[in-house]
Amino acid sequence: MSRSTDSWAIVHIDDSYNASVLGNRGTKLHWCNSREQAIEFIYDEYLTILADTGGMDGALVHAAKRRFKVLQQQTYSDAEWIENVNELTVDLRHIIWFGSIAEMAELNNDFACAVREVYWEEFGEYDEDDPSAYVPEEEWLELSEALVEYLSRAIVSK
Repeated sequence: MSRSTDSWAIVHIDDSYNASVLGNRGTKLHWCNSREQAIEFIYDEYLTILADTGGMDGALVHAAKRRFKVLQQQTYSDAEWIENVNELTVDLRHIIWFGSIAEMAELNNDFACAVREVYWEEFGEYDEDDPSAYVPEEEWLELSEALVEYLSRAIVSK
């Protein structure tokens, strides 16, 4: 899949007891073609994953979906919304990245910077003075590959 400014990634980790015993913490990566598709993923597929992890019945899933939608309407940013969703899903799963490939290429937060460091180590010319430099749009396919590499390294180190 080619990555455009509309491509969104969602990375989430299993926080339930059984998954942490296994060591890989159930890290999952999902790509969506737009922000709208990423939001729908949270309302549908992510809630299904939560239901499976937490043994939630249909009524609880429906209530959670309503709560997620209310939270989204009450927040000013996707980051704030995801933070609130994560507060509701403590000990089940939490989302560590919800954003576009364009944001991953340039945002100055711990996760995006760590992925870009892997990108520059593996695919670009590593610069010790700026190890998490912006990744140009024509190299976003490699940035998405660096995300996969970063996640595999994080799993191995746990």
